[in-house]
Amino acid sequence: MTATSQGKKSSRVPTPLHLLQTLTRTLNEQLGEACQQAEHDAVKALEKLERQKAKLDDKLTEARDKLAARQSGEEHKSVNKAQNRVEELEAALAELNKARNAAAAYVKQLRLDIRQTLRLAKGFERIDGQVSQAIEKRDNPDQAPPSRPRNGQRRGRSKSPAKKPATAGATTNA
Repeated sequence: MTATSQGKKSSRVPTPLHLLQTLTRTLNEQLGEACQQAEHDAVKALEKLERQKAKLDDKLTEARDKLAARQSGEEHKSVNKAQNRVEELEAALAELNKARNAAAAYVKQLRLDIRQTLRLAKGFERIDGQVSQAIEKRDNPDQAPPSRPRNGQRRGRSKSPAKKPATAGATTNA
């Protein structure tokens, strides 16, 4: 590249079309990344709750086994203590199950929201394509395809006098 071509590129001022193109591309990219990160974080939190539930299930099983062993030994003080521990663990497990169910419902809704968001964000891709076409058309006007008429506008037709229909107001001389 020559110094003059580099100077032309650096001195080029971005137009609103270029800014819109950059904006749509950046927004679409960041939206996709944010959706992926949100889903990853939600799934990670759900997995953490699953691991906590598994540990709590193990502790509860051990506590129930201890309770059963102590009940057979008839040690009232240690039986009450073991029974309280089982009740605490069962309450914690019930609370953890509620949190896990809420997290699972959140992940499910989040995935639906992400799918809908990305479907709606396809509009950004269409805008980006339209902006690219507009920039290309502006930069290369001689290569641009012929434009179609806008809604409500018609192309003029050449009508020959012989093809004009007779009007109701026109009468022949009688």
